[in-house]
Amino acid sequence: MGAAALLLSAYATVNAWNGRQRARARVEETRNELQAAQSRVRELEAQREPAQAVAYQALLTVEAPPPSVLADLVALMPGDVRLDAVNLSYGEPLGVRVDVVARNAPAYDLFLDRLQRSPRFADVLPGDENRDGELRTSIQMTYRPR
Repeated sequence: MGAAALLLSAYATVNAWNGRQRARARVEETRNELQAAQSRVRELEAQREPAQAVAYQALLTVEAPPPSVLADLVALMPGDVRLDAVNLSYGEPLGVRVDVVARNAPAYDLFLDRLQRSPRFADVLPGDENRDGELRTSIQMTYRPR
């Protein structure tokens, strides 16, 4: 009876050990499959992002064509302020950088105030300025399409 119990116990132990090994092998196989799937997802996302960026830029260009952005800027300008250069960076968000020339500081201040209050422009960041005589500076901001 003792020998049978010992044999039964040994059989159960070996069987449990084999079951444990099979379970570990399945876990390892599942981990490998998961890593492969995650790697594939990363590859697909990397391939998709440039296409999405191009599509988003195209959408922004339709929603905010350069003439509309420029018209919104010009509408805020006092008579003594002019733009020397305008750079648009279509992305998320649509970035705008302008080089500004103002006859005097009060005209520039008025333009800056209008930009900051405008619902079309946000994150207005004026550059370095010289307030002696004619004022020349740059301003960076983001544009909010209608």
